[in-house]
Amino acid sequence: MGFYYGQDTPPDDGPKPGSWRETFSIIWAVFRTLALPLGLLFGFVFALILLFWLFMVSSWLGLGAIAAVVAALVARGVWEAKHPPDLG
Repeated sequence: MGFYYGQDTPPDDGPKPGSWRETFSIIWAVFRTLALPLGLLFGFVFALILLFWLFMVSSWLGLGAIAAVVAALVARGVWEAKHPPDLG
């Protein structure tokens, strides 16, 4: 009778479920994409908390931290001005 009506189990033509390797590769791709923006965001929040704490300890420490950031930006600008990119 199986010849006329087919087998008792339905055919297995559906898509196969993903493996754990595919799952981990998708998770890794998402984390790799979000790592830089989340790192910048958390770093900025940590820097703000540190700056507030420095101002609570002493206003001179807070101003010194701001001066250090400004000095680093100026130093980077001077270094970039002295070493222009080679466009040739």
